[in-house]
Amino acid sequence: MEDSPPVPTLGQRGGRTTAATDRVTVLMCTNTLFLQHAAVCLISLLANNQDLFFDIVIVRRVTEELDEAKLRRTLTPFSNHSLSFREFTIPPDLLLPLNPAAHYTIDTYTRSWVEEFFPANVSRVLYLDADMVVAGNIAPLWTVDLGGALLGTVDIPGSDRGVTRLGMSMEDGYFNAGMLVIDLEQWRETRAAETVLEYIRLNPERVLYDQDALNACFHDRRKRLDYKWNAIWPFYRDPSRLPLEHAELERVRREALIIHFNGGWKPWSYLCDHPRKADYEKYLRMTEWRDFVPPDRTPLNMVRKGLGAVLPASVKRRIKSLLARMPATRRLANPA
Repeated sequence: MEDSPPVPTLGQRGGRTTAATDRVTVLMCTNTLFLQHAAVCLISLLANNQDLFFDIVIVRRVTEELDEAKLRRTLTPFSNHSLSFREFTIPPDLLLPLNPAAHYTIDTYTRSWVEEFFPANVSRVLYLDADMVVAGNIAPLWTVDLGGALLGTVDIPGSDRGVTRLGMSMEDGYFNAGMLVIDLEQWRETRAAETVLEYIRLNPERVLYDQDALNACFHDRRKRLDYKWNAIWPFYRDPSRLPLEHAELERVRREALIIHFNGGWKPWSYLCDHPRKADYEKYLRMTEWRDFVPPDRTPLNMVRKGLGAVLPASVKRRIKSLLARMPATRRLANPA
């Protein structure tokens, strides 16, 4: 393992371990392209947790206008929420490394500025990525005892990203930051934001986006939560590449309460074959975006999808294997 990169010191304190049981503070960042998906996520959250009240804060870039009225109309049927919008401004003297090959944008860095969006009396925040669907009761997640930890997070099973990019050990694990339970009181008192930003300044070549910095800085200041609270795409890949027993994999698929459509294969794509795509479509129909038509819903793709539905799995795997070995130029000419 390579030498660990420099990590700024994080102050220590005993974290608050409880949260109000019936009022949940939620942070989400989005842009124009993802507002529809944020609406789906929020509708699923409200519909499946009507005994809780949610104070929802949506963060947007100063340079981008969101259709706030459309989102408010979407959420109107549910009275168990308040909704406010905040602007996200990067300090002009702060340079953050954004890899041009990644599909992430500056919006993802909102997590590092979490304290800027809430008053001092807010001590805990639930952060959610916009490309999620909440499938059930999140009260146990909101009230989880963090045991003094700064964050509640869900690991990516078997991920070696912390080792290969950040100089961490496999025992440290590597978590997906699309869902975070944040002890905001401790975050403020230990100046956690400064810790993250200083790490990025010291290690710009290591950080693809802020999830890397969060892992490097806080891998030993977090509580590991059940996979069901952030069931990312690899849990649904068939065959699975995760280093989990079949029974555990099936349990997570069965019990998943937050489905995270991470990566580039999204349920709003017509050709997406994610097993939980129907969950996204169900809640999409409850939004003001219910008439959305996927751009890739073309006649050719409709034929391809129809054939895919009747071909045996073994044949489809064989086709994918052949396509994977085909030169890129030929794959583009023959997108079957």
